[in-house]
Amino acid sequence: MAHKEKHTLRHHCTSLVLHCMDFRFGPDIKAMLEARGHLGDVDIVSVAGAVKPLVHPTHPAEAEFMLRQIEISQRLHGTSHVILLAHEDCGAYGGRKAFANESAERHTHEADLRAARDLIMARLPSMRVRLMLARLSADGEVSFEEIAD
Repeated sequence: MAHKEKHTLRHHCTSLVLHCMDFRFGPDIKAMLEARGHLGDVDIVSVAGAVKPLVHPTHPAEAEFMLRQIEISQRLHGTSHVILLAHEDCGAYGGRKAFANESAERHTHEADLRAARDLIMARLPSMRVRLMLARLSADGEVSFEEIAD
């Protein structure tokens, strides 16, 4: 009962993380959020392609839906930060095979992360946005890298 009470009393969190729904990254994302002190203080939005539906929507409603999730988090939970997390070998982009090489894949993800940040900041100028890329090694190890401006 105490555990339930703890969550009903506090209805505020610092950040929202937007990441891809790819199951391969779930445990590592959770561990990364926990290690950085975000777990338990973050709203989580998980959609195929992470930022892809925001910057390259198949339908205009996709981008609007993504932005509304961030607005709702800010309004209901007081979030002031967004963490945008893309990953290599993303099926929504066609996987690694969709790119000429690793550099082209990385460039696409970085460009899309920056474009998503710009869209969010145009709509919610007070929001701070961090960009991250999950790297996937040949042996399946996941590492996380902050993308600088």
